[in-house]
Amino acid sequence: MHKRQYLKLAMLGIACCLLCQCATTTSQSTYTRNGKVYGTTRGAFRNRWWNYYERGVSFADGKFFNEAAADFQEAIQQREKDQRMARTYGMHFVDYFPHRELGIVYYETGNLVKARDELESSLKTFPSSKAYFYLDRVRKALIEQSKVQILPPALALDFKTRDIWTRADPVVISGTARDDNYVAGVTIKGMPVFLESAKKILPFKKSLDLPQGTHIIRVAARNLPGKTTAREITIHVDREGPVLSLNRLDVHTASSGKKVAVSGWIHDDAGVSALSVNGRKQSIAKGVDVPFKLEMIIRGGTLELAARDRLNNKTTASIPLNFRASGTAPVLLASADPCPKNLLASNLFGGSRDSRPPVIAVKDWVDHQTVYLDNYYLEGRVSDENTIQTLTVNKVPVRVRKGCYIFFSHMLQLAEGKNILTIEATDQDGNTAQKIITIFRKIPAARSLKQRLSLSTCPFEQKGALSSHSLAFMDNLIDSFVNQKRFKVVERSKLDLVLREQKLNQTALFDRDTAIKLGSLIGAQSVVTGSIIETRKGIEVVSRLIDTETADILSTQDVYSEARDLMALHELARGMAVKFIRDFPLTTGQVLSVNGRSIATDLGANSVKLQRRLIIFRNVPATQTAAGKPLGAENRILGYARVNQVMPGLSKAKCLNAETRRIKPLDLVIVQ
Repeated sequence: MHKRQYLKLAMLGIACCLLCQCATTTSQSTYTRNGKVYGTTRGAFRNRWWNYYERGVSFADGKFFNEAAADFQEAIQQREKDQRMARTYGMHFVDYFPHRELGIVYYETGNLVKARDELESSLKTFPSSKAYFYLDRVRKALIEQSKVQILPPALALDFKTRDIWTRADPVVISGTARDDNYVAGVTIKGMPVFLESAKKILPFKKSLDLPQGTHIIRVAARNLPGKTTAREITIHVDREGPVLSLNRLDVHTASSGKKVAVSGWIHDDAGVSALSVNGRKQSIAKGVDVPFKLEMIIRGGTLELAARDRLNNKTTASIPLNFRASGTAPVLLASADPCPKNLLASNLFGGSRDSRPPVIAVKDWVDHQTVYLDNYYLEGRVSDENTIQTLTVNKVPVRVRKGCYIFFSHMLQLAEGKNILTIEATDQDGNTAQKIITIFRKIPAARSLKQRLSLSTCPFEQKGALSSHSLAFMDNLIDSFVNQKRFKVVERSKLDLVLREQKLNQTALFDRDTAIKLGSLIGAQSVVTGSIIETRKGIEVVSRLIDTETADILSTQDVYSEARDLMALHELARGMAVKFIRDFPLTTGQVLSVNGRSIATDLGANSVKLQRRLIIFRNVPATQTAAGKPLGAENRILGYARVNQVMPGLSKAKCLNAETRRIKPLDLVIVQ
């Protein structure tokens, strides 16, 4: 009897289980939209936090918001904090953002206050681009809902005037934008300032590479509702010294030396501030065009003029007073003619005698020179038997007063490799002289691209219903890395070759260990891998830069956009590259001490992070043999190190392949 009852109970239990399973299947199958089933998970549903989170994401993607909210709330009950790469079981990890996704559900259902609270909670525990994106959407919706008057942002620049003269290189534009309705963006000269999310108070700073000349810079701030405030400032960049034009030079022999009378004009757009003769300051007027007329006794054999502008740019003129018109001509004693024929034009600068075209010379220079500088400052000199009418440097006119002897300076911005400078001068009779100078700029070894951290990009794992456009993200990311020249990008062809040799397909690279191994095989010090997640609302890309030697994740970055067209993907890739570059600044420091295979540097926690590689080097100054003119410095690379300890104002690093006996305190380091 009892056996029969137990058997009935067992059969009833089995039937109940089958009915429950059928009910569950039926319940899940009812969550369909446009022929697609939602509320699913990849594996068995075991009522764990990651199961609820995954199912909630699926529900939200299908617009089943009540079910999604319930699953996210249950996940939060089991595991509170949002986290990237949260461990589920064993060696399995998942990106876990229940507060963020719940906030998005509340936003889509119009519960803006709860949406804001959940998104802010997510950002406090683990910031993500997607959470920032939707928090800005929620804030904008709350502002519009409040019906308050919307005013444009307040924008203040850190300049006392809107007309600025500077010799700075680069020119720094800084200021602060403020708005209770949140500053959503600032642009300087049309270029956006990096901003992860809108802020009520936004201090900003951007360095601009501005060449010589006048630049109108527009700075604009925009708040979340779209109101804009703009300011325009005029920046006059002047890194060149004044132009000295001499129209008379008389020299007489005196008992105590040489009596010299010299007159001319000094021109500088920034304003002439000082003139000295053989080290003695002269009293002159201030202004853009300043005449001068001086008489004095010179005891040496050279007249040295130095003119400065109010930005402290300087031009010098060195004139020998014992020049001769020919091998038999006497020393010039006096000249009533402001431009004495056949005298200074041929001999003042050591040029060959030519009675017709002007003579052009560049101080302390040879025709072909190699430098290790971004910019080079040249001082030039032009003389002629007649009045010099025009002077150009690389076809840009130099404003001169007509005279026989012109002294000028020029700041040349150098590109890597060959640079050509052309100086042309024409006298009053139309005779023209031209001087061409070739300058080769080399990048110091420690800053060269071939010494940068090398990386390879592996195919990203693709999640969700991917469009064809999202597959173009990888190509855009590689292009962005190449164009920004922060990392040494290993050619994709090398990766394809290794894949064929190892008989692996592209999907194998989704595995982190395989990606690290292949990165090492192609000689990359790091690999960038990650995932592209496309949902109904947009595309999220998560990337990780991994050291192929230690397998440490050096940096994790993410980007998000609702737009899906090719232009949006290009901007996503560019934004991703910018984030990695901001996380790997080319910071330089100094070796403080050497202890065995360990070095201490002055790079502190604000300058470098753990596991970052350093290049250890020593500057070797390059000088022009003839005149001793500084031409920058080449680097001698002493070795490499990896940071293993970081403190405020100090870091320690273990040398990787360096002969530490060669490393000395005061040697230099730079983040690779």
